[in-house]
Amino acid sequence: MIAANTAFWVGLHFGTAFAFTSVPRRYRERLFAACRAFFRVSQAEMRFYRKIRLPEWKDRLPQYNRDFDKRGLPAEVTEGYLLEYRFITCQAEAVHYLIAALGYLSLLFCLACERPARNLPLFFGIATALGLCNFPFAMVQRYNRCRLDAVLARLRRTNGRA
Repeated sequence: MIAANTAFWVGLHFGTAFAFTSVPRRYRERLFAACRAFFRVSQAEMRFYRKIRLPEWKDRLPQYNRDFDKRGLPAEVTEGYLLEYRFITCQAEAVHYLIAALGYLSLLFCLACERPARNLPLFFGIATALGLCNFPFAMVQRYNRCRLDAVLARLRRTNGRA
């Protein structure tokens, strides 16, 4: 049971990310558009992130995306690079929220137990804990996206495209 549940969680994390990135780009661009209200980050939210010292610990979280390193921007930053990075942050944020929600499917493992009702609190606790573990990753995406927007605005002003 432990092996099956572990395989479920590993599969859920990597499978959800793979499923999202397998959707044709044109659909993902509409779904994960940074202009959507869901992806907008307020200044109050940024104050909260600074209050919980997110900038100090965000780089300690593991990163899976090899194309965009969260620790810093390359020496030569283009508008296209920033727009792509921003898109990736929206997509990654949605993946983490979906993983947190789909994790409750692990409650179905209770059905394989001898006494499902007795094991339900344990499986619910595991699903909740692992789901909550995805929220810091989503917060990092939101924090980084807000900073990327500031860099993008500065770049556009510099290039006379404000």
